[in-house]
Amino acid sequence: MRTDPPKAALVRRRFARRPEEVAAARHFVTGGLARGSEAWETAQLLVSEAVTSSLDQSQPNRGSGTLEVGYAVVGRRLRVEVSDDGGPARLRQRIHAVRSAGGRGLELVRTLASRWGVRESAAGRTIWFEVDITGGPPSGR
Repeated sequence: MRTDPPKAALVRRRFARRPEEVAAARHFVTGGLARGSEAWETAQLLVSEAVTSSLDQSQPNRGSGTLEVGYAVVGRRLRVEVSDDGGPARLRQRIHAVRSAGGRGLELVRTLASRWGVRESAAGRTIWFEVDITGGPPSGR
């Protein structure tokens, strides 16, 4: 995890804190990228994982609230931020069983993003990441 670079002017949108909003957040961010490009594929996955992580870590009594997703193209990178109103504890990496169906979202963000990080305060938490934009079709990692 790295420290947060200077903020860019992000296009932002609020989403209801519900699992069915993950797809809407994903479409919001990837709508301006070349469909099928490696950046588009990676961004789709990482937006889903960051939003899902935010939902999983949110305070149970705030389940009906909202979260904010923002994005910007900065140079040759797509920057994405997912902000919520915090959770019961600091964001943490968990150890999961090999056959566990979930819980690896931030590991995917760490592995696939060019840069990433988390800002936490008493007011909430922001998971941010950047993806290099190459403009070509997927390279078949």
